[in-house]
Amino acid sequence: MMAQSQFSLLWNAHKRNICTGLSSLQQNGEFVDMTLAADGHHVKVHQVIIALASPYIKDLLASAQCPHPVIFLNKISYTTLCSLLEYIYTGEVLVSIENLSELLEAGKELHIKGLEDMKLAESISVNQPTVNDNDLDCSITMEDSESKYILTSMIDNDQPELSTNMDETYEEEEEDEDCISQDITVYNKSETVVNSSDSSTKLSVMQFTVSNQGSLQMILNRYIYYLKHTNRNNTRQWRCVDYLNTIKCPAHVFTKDDVVVQRISAHVHPFHDKRILKKVRAGAVFSAIQEAEQQRKKKQATNSD
Repeated sequence: MMAQSQFSLLWNAHKRNICTGLSSLQQNGEFVDMTLAADGHHVKVHQVIIALASPYIKDLLASAQCPHPVIFLNKISYTTLCSLLEYIYTGEVLVSIENLSELLEAGKELHIKGLEDMKLAESISVNQPTVNDNDLDCSITMEDSESKYILTSMIDNDQPELSTNMDETYEEEEEDEDCISQDITVYNKSETVVNSSDSSTKLSVMQFTVSNQGSLQMILNRYIYYLKHTNRNNTRQWRCVDYLNTIKCPAHVFTKDDVVVQRISAHVHPFHDKRILKKVRAGAVFSAIQEAEQQRKKKQATNSD
């Protein structure tokens, strides 16, 4: 018998559609099932994508035995995490030459395929006086591949300094911080886990939550603050929650329009990672203060019943 004819159907845009589709799902927080944390920022991602990119994280996930694990990346900055995720989800990323070494080091630490064996080309020269910084390219090569990756250096514009002058009208808010259970499992000393719904480098510097008493709180760089003052020009003063207990931590922050304009005093205690993790698991961490305000009103209404 003659063999039946077979037809090959090929979609040329398949790979591009998969990459853009997965990236879009991640940015919109759709079907995400794990969280990565760095510099106090929590980014929700997909376990299967991260596991494919990193055998090391795959092993961590296999041992986690929970539906939505959270991993803190203590040695990695938030900017580098965003670059890593863009690389993992799309296959390429633009990174400034100043941040290139940190990105490659992070790729090596996490065993990210394609990054862990990547090296800066020895031919890269930093002394090129006739080349405009905006046109500066550098190439890096895989140790076991002839493929080259071109990364264009990008110059970030400095943000204007914001005034910290404050009006004299405040509303003061006090709260008692609840005791937090310390029985959180940490996978190892370098990595532990967390959440945020957007991997863009333009994400808000801070996140927000609500205390058990229904008071507004801010999460910034792995610390939790409670709202102490708000004035007419939308400037807010936030105090460390450990000011309210025997620690009396003096650290506080001023924000204006949800941008940090001033930090005063250093924290005198460890990070609040375990408290933050508990709030993440409860789905009580928000990227916008308006969302936290809505949650605060709901909680206050519940507490008043």
